[in-house]
Amino acid sequence: MADNITPQQLGIQRAREQRSQDYLSMFTENEGDESLVYTDTKGNRTVGIGFNLEDAGNRKFLKQEGINIDEIFDGRKITQGEKIKMYNHSLTQAFNDAMKFDSSFAKRPEPVKKALVDMAFNLGLTKLNKFVDMKAALKRNDYRTAADEMVDSLWYNQVKSRGPRTVKLMRSAAR
Repeated sequence: MADNITPQQLGIQRAREQRSQDYLSMFTENEGDESLVYTDTKGNRTVGIGFNLEDAGNRKFLKQEGINIDEIFDGRKITQGEKIKMYNHSLTQAFNDAMKFDSSFAKRPEPVKKALVDMAFNLGLTKLNKFVDMKAALKRNDYRTAADEMVDSLWYNQVKSRGPRTVKLMRSAAR
């Protein structure tokens, strides 16, 4: 095999790449993809794939990466490379938040993981932690009730078409 990679390793690599593409597609649909600053529904200046420029942690990240936020606020388009760095930072944070929210996250079916990561990406851990009844349903592996709890929330009504798509992911794991 080229590069001394086994067929099994190649299969794992391809599966990871597909998973990565699935998440990117989901977030591009749910968050949009803008190279110029826009104001999100909460009034936050945002860029790229839902990257909140008002968030202190995100500002610190941009500074560490040498990305000048003032230039972006002044109308500079972000590059594709910057967009991917911002997205990867946000995605990593969302995965970390989802794992903190659900101690059994790693064992969940992939659609449940995607639903939780999507909610963490959108809400952050503090707001996600307010889904107490959904968390209790997850502890029982009751994905149908977890989905019902998502629907029975202010979040569901605020996120328009994102809500039904994310609930559909959760429901798809119900037996």
